[in-house]
Amino acid sequence: MLARSGHLEYDRVLFFSDAIFAIAITLLVIDIRVPGLKYPASELRAAEPHILSFGISFAVIGLFWMGHHSVFRYIAVLDRPVIAINLLFLGIVAFLPYPTSLLGGNGPDRVSAIFYAVCISCAGLTELAIWVYASRARDLLVPGTSPAVRRYIALRVARIPVVFLLSIPVALVSAQLASFFWIMVAVLGIALDRFGRPADEHNEEGETADPAG
Repeated sequence: MLARSGHLEYDRVLFFSDAIFAIAITLLVIDIRVPGLKYPASELRAAEPHILSFGISFAVIGLFWMGHHSVFRYIAVLDRPVIAINLLFLGIVAFLPYPTSLLGGNGPDRVSAIFYAVCISCAGLTELAIWVYASRARDLLVPGTSPAVRRYIALRVARIPVVFLLSIPVALVSAQLASFFWIMVAVLGIALDRFGRPADEHNEEGETADPAG
């Protein structure tokens, strides 16, 4: 054990994580140029692919942050493997502005769409690894965390890498079709909340039953 919830060492990990998310999201906008005064309409049209890729990555990184928030509501103790896997996850998140820039370069093509999907999948699988490890390790989760909650959080985190991995063969046919396929992340999230949320799972405001009882 290196850190326990409520102590400075634990909070430093979460503060560092939030900072990486904030920096990654901020870097997404760098490729969007401010249109000049002479030909603003044409420059806006030229920037459309970058604006679209910014919107996609903003949503995806936002979902990663929400998943991270959900995971660490139940992880009460940190050990070295959790911190190491979390650091790897944050490294991939920090890298995401690069595939985003490629995706928005000239609109999505097969290579950029596949590379983007691979990068997002790696980030999602690493975030899932944090939860799987913490769920199986001894005394890392909040006492009383039910198997239903463990399964629900795993499914919510897993839906992002699953959708993006499945989109890779779709991108071989059409990069644009693959970008539409990514909407399935939101659809699966709504379905899980509708049909799979356990009664003892916290909502975002923490108003449901406490897993610790």
